[in-house]
Amino acid sequence: NRTRVDLIVLHSAEAPEKPGTARAVARWFALETTKASAHYSVDAEETIQCVPEGSIAWAAPGAHANGLQIEMAGYAGQTVSQWADQYSCATITRVVDLCVELCRRWSIPAALIGPSALLERGRGVTTHAFVSRAFRKSSHTDPGAYFPLEHLINRVAAKLKAAA
Repeated sequence: NRTRVDLIVLHSAEAPEKPGTARAVARWFALETTKASAHYSVDAEETIQCVPEGSIAWAAPGAHANGLQIEMAGYAGQTVSQWADQYSCATITRVVDLCVELCRRWSIPAALIGPSALLERGRGVTTHAFVSRAFRKSSHTDPGAYFPLEHLINRVAAKLKAAA
C-alpha cells in the first residue's frame, strides 16, 4: 500500500493491435506462472485495470515502487505510420485519457521524464525504454523509437490545462 506515485510508465504489450488485446494481456498477467504485471492494459476498445494503483506492479525494474505501469496494444518495433494508424490512434486516445486521470489523482505533472531525470527522482511520464537505460535492470525498448511520446504528453498537458 503506497501513498505516493511519481511516474506513469508506458509500455507496448508486444501483442497485436486488435479488439480483445487488453483483456488477453490482463488474463496473461493473472496467470500464476507470469512473473510480470501492470496496473492497466489498454487497446482501442478497452482499458482493463490489472493491479490496484496502491499496489506495486512488476513491469519496469527500477520504477516498480514509484510507477504506475500502462501496457498498450502494439509492438516496440512499430513504425511511425503504424503508430499513426486508426487502431493505434484510438489506443493512444484511451491512454491519454487514462494518463489525465492518473496525473490528477496522483498529482503527477504531464512532463516527459528521460533517463537522467529518472535517476534524479523526477516526476512525470516515462517509458520502459527510459527506465531500462536509467537503471540498467532490463533491456526493454518499448514502446519503441517511433512511439509518439511527445505528442501523447502534449495532449495530456493540454487536457489537464483545459480542465484547470
